[in-house]
Amino acid sequence: MLMKLKPLFVLICAGLLLGSKTARAGETSNSDPLAERLFPPDLILFNGDAIGLSDQQRQGIQSRVGKAQTRFQELQEALLKEQNAMAALLDRENLDEAALMKQLDRLLGREKDIKREQLELMLSLRNLLTPEQQARLKGLRKTYSPSAMEARLKEKVARVEAGLQKLANGGRDPSSIMEKMQPFPELMRAGKVKEAEELLDRVLGEVEAK
Repeated sequence: MLMKLKPLFVLICAGLLLGSKTARAGETSNSDPLAERLFPPDLILFNGDAIGLSDQQRQGIQSRVGKAQTRFQELQEALLKEQNAMAALLDRENLDEAALMKQLDRLLGREKDIKREQLELMLSLRNLLTPEQQARLKGLRKTYSPSAMEARLKEKVARVEAGLQKLANGGRDPSSIMEKMQPFPELMRAGKVKEAEELLDRVLGEVEAK
């Protein structure tokens, strides 16, 4: 039964917060003057119901984030390459300042590319929102804590997994409960976090009642 349980929960955890680092890459600090004017995808999707996000808007956001994710991965790999090159120059006994400055320019160029890609993504997302939705998000941002939400969901997923494992170890078949969890990853990827957590709570209640 272990082999049947594991793939499902790997998929579930991968679905948390869009299952990518792209959402995080677009976040801005509350002390950043740009923060009140731009909205990361996880903020938009988590508050989708509250701001009246349409299915068309959700699909647009998912499409843009998906395309950006591939680009971010390429840029991160390029950045790591330049960082390694810089480290290699610094490891030399006799430092070549001219070479180091040239490599620094290459490194900063990669960082600039990443910031540009982040901004382009955030601008495209903002253009999908109405002025009313943007105004609501500015207020909702104050109480939004993605790290707390992620920790809460992961904790609940872990409890469901432990409960199902306990059932399996006791010789009981947890497959019917596992089937009820099937929509969870898709709900998360669609940004329907509230619905996903409600499903998770129902399943958790059923597991812990057995």
